[in-house]
Amino acid sequence: MNILEIKNLNLSFLSGGKEYKALHNVNLSLSKGEMSAIVGESGCGKSVTAMSVLRLLAPNAHINSGEIIYNGTNLLNLSEKEMQKIRGKEIALVPQDPMTSLNPLYTIGSQILEIIENHQKIKGAEAEKVAADALSQVKIPNAKERLKSYPYEFSGGMRQRVIIAMALACKPKIIIADEPTTALDVTVQAQIVRLMKEIQKETGTSFIFISHDFGLVYEIADNVTVMYNGHVVENASSREIFTNPKHPYTLALLKTLPDFNSTKLETIEGQPPSIKDVFAGCSFEPRCQYSLNICKNNKPANYKAGKSCVSCFLYK
Repeated sequence: MNILEIKNLNLSFLSGGKEYKALHNVNLSLSKGEMSAIVGESGCGKSVTAMSVLRLLAPNAHINSGEIIYNGTNLLNLSEKEMQKIRGKEIALVPQDPMTSLNPLYTIGSQILEIIENHQKIKGAEAEKVAADALSQVKIPNAKERLKSYPYEFSGGMRQRVIIAMALACKPKIIIADEPTTALDVTVQAQIVRLMKEIQKETGTSFIFISHDFGLVYEIADNVTVMYNGHVVENASSREIFTNPKHPYTLALLKTLPDFNSTKLETIEGQPPSIKDVFAGCSFEPRCQYSLNICKNNKPANYKAGKSCVSCFLYK
């Protein structure tokens, strides 16, 4: 059963009196206890899709149409006050940069306690125990004592663990992890990915993991959604994506992964499109080695191809 469904989501940004479309009929579903990844190059719409779920969008963003259904409720119909009850408690966010996500003037404990007191309505020793338990859950030693520490007293990897602990403190049903390992070195990245996978298995929490790194996605994801220029171009299980990719863009992304048996580094020809670029047909067509005549002036629908859902005329 799906805990979250995004249905035909269309979103635009207003700038200079003009409207620029950022998301085009985006569809995505998340099952209970699932680790679902959204991948693609920078600017493809990954983070905008996730922030739409939390309704944390820039002032010039406008959702034109679509639905975001969480546990049977369309989040787009809720008031801001109603959304505040969902953010943090039901759906939590692990942002990109732990350096800017924690207030350097307050202790780790006070920042976690603020979330617990707001959402769980508990205070004092009881709230402190919940905060310490959250730090223990992300494997921070001497959790009770570390509540008194300030962010500067933690390494980058430990700060990211604190952010995950803050997300876990109110036992949310969904955690959105928006490129949570970007600012970390490779060893720490692997630790954070393993930690999130353990949390998923132990708690049954559903995750949306946003990344441009297919290597990390391979390690963590159950299901993968590939985005390009605000479109979902392929969706399938992780196993299917990595063993039998269908869309030319997915195939091109996988080819860019380093091959330690080769000295050649593959790239995708051309540049990712800007939000200001308008295409009559498939937006990947200018960079696609499998381009057909129909691709230039017609937008592909979503086609079923084996176990994948793919937006490409090759599978019409």
